[in-house]
Amino acid sequence: MTSRSLWKLLRTGRLRLLLGAMRLAPPFYRLVWLAGALRHGVLARLRKQPVPLERLVAEIAPGEGGADALEAWLRVGERLGELGSGPDGWRLRGFLARQLADPENDDLAAMLEETATLHHALLLDTPERLRRGELWSLSDQDGTVIARSSRVVELAVFDAIDALFPSSGPVRLLEIGCGSGTYMRHAAERNPELSALGLELQPAVAEAATANLRTWGLEARTQVEKGDVRERVPERVFDIVTLHNNIYYFPVEERVTLIRQLRHFLRPGGRLVLTTGCRGGSPTMHLLDLWSASTRGCGRLPEPAELEGQLREAGLSSVISRRLTPGESYFAFAGDEPA
Repeated sequence: MTSRSLWKLLRTGRLRLLLGAMRLAPPFYRLVWLAGALRHGVLARLRKQPVPLERLVAEIAPGEGGADALEAWLRVGERLGELGSGPDGWRLRGFLARQLADPENDDLAAMLEETATLHHALLLDTPERLRRGELWSLSDQDGTVIARSSRVVELAVFDAIDALFPSSGPVRLLEIGCGSGTYMRHAAERNPELSALGLELQPAVAEAATANLRTWGLEARTQVEKGDVRERVPERVFDIVTLHNNIYYFPVEERVTLIRQLRHFLRPGGRLVLTTGCRGGSPTMHLLDLWSASTRGCGRLPEPAELEGQLREAGLSSVISRRLTPGESYFAFAGDEPA
C-alpha cells in the first residue's frame, strides 16, 4: 500500500474501522477451530503424544485431496497458537487446546462447542427467522452438548442442594429435566437414604443420564424416564421436586400452572427447588435469554422478583431466593408445599 493510499484510509477513518474489524477475526477463528477440533476428536487424538501427518491423514482424511486439506486445517490451528509441528508430527501447544483435551474439562469443551454452533446460529440467523415468522425449535440444538455444557454451573447448583436438601433420612426426589444426572448424583451421594427419579424430554439425554448413573454405581437408588411432567399423572410421594436450568423451557404464561401441577407431586411439607439464570448478567446469560425467548414452546428468562411471585401465586409458602454466583444473574428459588 502506498503512502498516499494509507493517508486516504487515515483521513476517512476507514483504517481504524479496518483494524477494528480485523481484530475480531482471530478470536472467532480460534473459537470455531477449537470447537471443530473437539467435535472431531483431534484434540483427544493429540493429547498424549505427537502424531505424524501421514497417520492423521489415514485416520481423518483418506479421500482424494484429503492430505492437503487436512494439513491446511492443521496449519490454521498452528497459526492460532493451538498446535505445533515438528519431526515427530503434530502436537498440542496452546493452553486452551491442552486444557480442553482433558476429559476433566468436558463441561468447558461442550460450552465452547455450544458457543461456536448454537450461539453462532442464534446471533447470525435470528432476525431472518423472525422476518419469516419462524422461531427456533428444540431440534435445532444438540441436547447432549447442552447437558454437558450445563455442568459449568454445577458447583453453584451443588451449593443450592447442600443448603436446601436434607443430608440424612429417607428422601424421595423428582428431578424435572435431569441432564447428565450430575445433580441426582450429588444429592444421592450426599444423603445415602435418598432415592431419585429423573424425567427427561429428550431420549438421547435420558439414555446418557442412565448410563452415567450406572457408571457412578447409583442405579439401585436412581432411575431416569423419558417423559413430559405435564403429561404425567401426579402422585404425592416426593419430598423434593427440582427444576435445574430449565424453567425457561416453559412459556412465561404457563409457569404458574406448571408450578401448581408440580405441587401435586409433593407430600405435605415437601419442597420445590428451582435453579435458573435470570435476565441480566453476563453476555452468556443474555444469549440464554435470546435462545429461550426465540425457541418455540419455551419462554424468556425470568426476573427474580417475577419468579418469586409466580411461586407464591401457585400456592407455595416460605418462598426464598438467593444469588448463587457473585456478579452473575444466576439464582436458586425454593418454596414449600403447605403441610
